[in-house]
Amino acid sequence: MGVRTAVSVVMAVIVGGTLVGCSEDSAPVHRPAGSSSQTAGSGDDQGDHSDVERAAAVQVCRQVITSAGVMVRDYNTFMKRLNDTQSYAQIGSEDEWAVETLQTGADVVRESISPSVPQDLVDTVSEFVDSSEKLAERIEQKQRTALNRSSQEWGDRRTAALDDCSAFLPTE
Repeated sequence: MGVRTAVSVVMAVIVGGTLVGCSEDSAPVHRPAGSSSQTAGSGDDQGDHSDVERAAAVQVCRQVITSAGVMVRDYNTFMKRLNDTQSYAQIGSEDEWAVETLQTGADVVRESISPSVPQDLVDTVSEFVDSSEKLAERIEQKQRTALNRSSQEWGDRRTAALDDCSAFLPTE
C-alpha cells in the first residue's frame, strides 16, 4: 500500500470515527418518500428495521461515505491527469493511486458489512463495492475505452448506495 493510500485510509478512519463520536444514538431517522431502497410491495420502511439493524446500517453507511469521498478524490485526480496527457505513460503514478484507493475503499466497505445490516442495503452497497473493483481493474489494465462505461456504472452505484444510506443517517 502506498503512502498516499495509507494516509487516505487513516483519514477515512478518523473521519468515520468523528462521525460516530458526533452523532447521537437517539437522533431521529428519516426515510425520504420514494427512497430507492424500498422494494415495491415489500413495505420495507425504516420503521421496519430493528435498532440493531439501524445501528449496523449506520456503521456501513459512514464507511461508504468516507471511502467514497477518498475514492472520488483519487479517481478524479487520475482522470484529470489522463485527460491532460492523453497517455498512461505520462501520468506518473496517478493510475496506481486510483487503483489502490478504489481497491482499499472497496475492501474497507466490504469489511464493515455485518450480518445485522438490512439486506436491501447490503445489496446496494455490494453493487457499489463491485463497481469500484471493476473500475480499478479497468484502470489497472489501462482499458481507456472501457473507463467511461465503468466510471458511469461506478457513479450510479455510488449514488444509489449514498441515497439508500441517507435513510439510515440522523437528520438532525
